[in-house]
Amino acid sequence: MIFKFKNKEYIFETKAIPLIAFVVALSILLSLSTWQFKRLKWKSNLVDIRVSMYEGQVKPLNVISEPSKSEFQKISINGKLLNEFEFYMPALSKRGNNGFHILVPFKTEENKFIIFDTGWVPLLKKDREKRINNIDNEEKEFLAVIRIPGRKGYFQPDNDPQKNFWFFVEPTLMEKQLKFSLEKNFYIEAINNGPNGFPLGNQTRIYLRNNHLQYALTWLMIAFGLVGVYLFASIKKK
Repeated sequence: MIFKFKNKEYIFETKAIPLIAFVVALSILLSLSTWQFKRLKWKSNLVDIRVSMYEGQVKPLNVISEPSKSEFQKISINGKLLNEFEFYMPALSKRGNNGFHILVPFKTEENKFIIFDTGWVPLLKKDREKRINNIDNEEKEFLAVIRIPGRKGYFQPDNDPQKNFWFFVEPTLMEKQLKFSLEKNFYIEAINNGPNGFPLGNQTRIYLRNNHLQYALTWLMIAFGLVGVYLFASIKKK
């Protein structure tokens, strides 16, 4: 194909193999960009659902028919923390400080047992003896958030019951350390701080990292760059 640009004649000429390679590469790049836009929409909707559940009205747990389908719902529940059975889960606080989440079984008025994440404590307060004034032994109403037990991440260590180190909530394995059965389908996280400020409650992470728009635009710009390179390589002066 011959065309003119600024009174000069140019010819657009390509060969089969470069054309096929260009089409294949461009298709892949555009597919990746489209996929990232879909992921962006999916994650935005997921965050919206989390926020709407978390900021909604507090409901008594016993009126929720399927708690395992109501993650991030704020609930009220009556019962008592069994503080003699503690599980330690290393984690960063919302401010990025090293420490542990203190998980204990919670005994409800109906004599059911649920894992209760009472909140976060710094490294120096991991041992129970160092936070005697932060132990809540009262039977009362607690405010919490419904959570779903996680699965082991690809690079995440296994839970270590022998050392009492838990990297994710695993009720099936946790109940083997106890003398009673635990709720398997969900657990709960504290909203309020414990006595005298610890453990720190309200550690529920609602928002997710959402960089899919950046990824989508990056693939799209690479696709445009590929088009430019292909055209520049295929156009010559006549």
